[in-house]
This record gives sequence, structure tokens and C-alpha cells, in this order.
Amino acid sequence: MSNQELKKTVKQTQTLFDNYGILNGDNDILHYDDAYAKERGFRGTLGHGLMYTAYVCDLAAKKFGRDWHYRGRITVKYVRGVCPGDELVTTITTDNQVHCKSQFETTLVGSVELA
Repeated sequence: MSNQELKKTVKQTQTLFDNYGILNGDNDILHYDDAYAKERGFRGTLGHGLMYTAYVCDLAAKKFGRDWHYRGRITVKYVRGVCPGDELVTTITTDNQVHCKSQFETTLVGSVELA
């Protein structure tokens, strides 16, 4: 098990949102129609929350190794939306706290552990 802080940075794009939607079958227009999203007060289309959970799981697998796939537990709370152009930094701290932050604000918080 790693006791170091782990980070993953991913520039968010509409192509990422589109491809993830194809994979999971999410057809919500907020993920695909920029004008529609802006009319509802968002900065643009919104990324899929489970995409960011996947970033956390990727880091957790690096932190805990093989055990993560059998005994891993994750708790997350989605705080703010993520839009195309955002530079999203996902971090797992040394005490297993999870943070996703764009250049604008915190977007997700939570924790990871082994059962």
C-alpha cells in the first residue's frame, strides 16, 4: 500500500463526455447540448459524475494494488459540475481523502479504503 499522495490530471473535453455517454447509455441532454446547459445556468455541458468516480478508482488501484479490486470501498459526494475545458485534478491524500478540483472549484469529495 502506498502512503504517498496520488494525483491524476485530465483536461475535460466534449469528446470525453460523448464517448463516456456511449459507454454507459446516459442520454441526458445536459451532457451533450451546450446551449441547453447554458440556458439552465451552467457554464456548458456537464461531465458524467461517474467519469470522475472512475478517476478516483484508478488512483485507488494504484494506491492499494490488487486488493482494491476485491476489498475497495469508495465514498464520494458530487459538489459541482465539470465542463469542457476544465482542467480536473483528482487527488487521493495520504490519509485516503479524495478531492477533485477544477481551476474554478472543488467538484467532488470523498474517501477510499480497504474493507
